[in-house]
Amino acid sequence: MTTPEEPKDPFADEAWRAAIEHAAGCPACRTPGAKCETGERLLHAYEEAARQARTEEVM
Repeated sequence: MTTPEEPKDPFADEAWRAAIEHAAGCPACRTPGAKCETGERLLHAYEEAARQARTEEVM
């Protein structure tokens, strides 16, 4: 029996959830080729948190 793995970085998990929840309700995010500043900002926050988590794993 496997157990659910705890997220290694809660901030990355939280940033991912925020980006997905925004995109789910944002018409611009769901439209190919459209730009959404909020969606872009949330996605970049997730990318940075994930990058930091990977850097911390290596150390």
